[in-house]
Amino acid sequence: MSFARRQVPQPRRPHGAAPAAAAALAVVALAVPATPASATGTACTIGRFSATSQADLAKITVLDPSPLAPGLPALADVRLAPARGDVLASDRAGRSVATAGYADAKLLGMKLPGLPPPHAVANHAAPGGPPGPVSVALTALNAGGLATARLGKATAEATWTDKYHCGRTGPLTRAATMIEGLSVLGGAGTAPAMQAVSDLTHATSRTSLLEVGPTGSTQSATDVVGLGGGRIGVRAGAGVSLGDLTLFGGTPQEITAKVVNQPTLEVVAAGDRRHSSVTYRPAVLSVTAAGKPVTGLDSSHSSVSLSLLGKLAADRPASLLSVRLSLGESHQKITDAGVRAQAAALRVEVKLGSAHLLDVALGHLSAVVTAPCRIGATVPRDQAPAGDEPTDDAPSDDAPSDDAPGSDEPVDQPLPAHHSSSPATPASSGPPVAAAGNPATGAPGSGDLALTGANAAAVGFTGIGLVAGGLAALLLSRRRRTGAHAAGR
Repeated sequence: MSFARRQVPQPRRPHGAAPAAAAALAVVALAVPATPASATGTACTIGRFSATSQADLAKITVLDPSPLAPGLPALADVRLAPARGDVLASDRAGRSVATAGYADAKLLGMKLPGLPPPHAVANHAAPGGPPGPVSVALTALNAGGLATARLGKATAEATWTDKYHCGRTGPLTRAATMIEGLSVLGGAGTAPAMQAVSDLTHATSRTSLLEVGPTGSTQSATDVVGLGGGRIGVRAGAGVSLGDLTLFGGTPQEITAKVVNQPTLEVVAAGDRRHSSVTYRPAVLSVTAAGKPVTGLDSSHSSVSLSLLGKLAADRPASLLSVRLSLGESHQKITDAGVRAQAAALRVEVKLGSAHLLDVALGHLSAVVTAPCRIGATVPRDQAPAGDEPTDDAPSDDAPSDDAPGSDEPVDQPLPAHHSSSPATPASSGPPVAAAGNPATGAPGSGDLALTGANAAAVGFTGIGLVAGGLAALLLSRRRRTGAHAAGR
């Protein structure tokens, strides 16, 4: 008995699944490149920089009453109402310190006991410090009986974020000091008061050699600023608000100087001389003597000289004192690496013959900044730091260093009465200077893009290979399927 063969249909195999999966894998490989190991965000290429700004209501170079009263002490290098900011940033970190206080004085070259007064200094540091600002109320100040003040207030605030290395702009330090009733040789403590002697009657009147008031204040600030064209700079500024200046106040010989315009100083370091700037606005004063106006102090008239009789000791005769009021000197130095400048609003000199009884600069301003370096850029040798991390203590020099940062030939000259080495708004329309990268470390230059993506060529060839393999598998599967179908017939 014969049986007829009947072809049993077999389940159809999904021959197209493999090539379809391969093709899909190829598309995914092309659409999603491999994740690079170093792709962690925007590269931070702003490196080390520094800034210091300080404003002093009065900087007494010398206060020596001994020519009028032998045996009295002398003050030297006295700074009254200082407001200071210091910033030091390395390539990876940074530190800002703001300080404001009453006074810092020396007695015959030695530190004067009790100055600065305890708990009379506002100090704030960042990072690591408590939230700012820090404010301190100041009580009476007595610098050896030679200089006194009644009340005051000091405020300091420091800011730091590592994002300053990544192009962020903003404040670094703010410091301010306000005092009331500054008096020099006013008869406080053991020091005798100055006595004015009338030319006609030879009668004496108790007074002060110099008074500043009713109030006086100082301010200092440092910032990271944007200058246009992607350029980042560092700015430092200082200013004072002087009250009326009076010598021999309340006597017929009174000399008064009223401040018409307050002085300000601002410097900006941008990385080259072209975009760096110094802006100084000097004080303008009107002067009266014995109730009569005399030549004012401005850009056209820089000094006024007067004479008066005075004494300190009752058992000594009156002496003819020469008084000279002059606009203070100002200087600047600009290099590609940084900027420094200092100025004094008013200088008061009181002399007996050739001996200085008093030499004081009122409204003493100073600022020093170094421009931010690009990480991996070539910098002058004297610009290179000793280490990567900043020191724990910010720079504490009271005055700018005589040597400006940078190795190129500096510009060192007095500032004119109203000077700005560039437009008042420190903006640059030109592109930032591109620095070469470091091939040894792979660090990009300032004008190059950081290598944060995957290798595009490798991804492309891999995708093409996967697509070709998928197409070949698809063609082979179709040929096998066609042959099997024909055999079944």
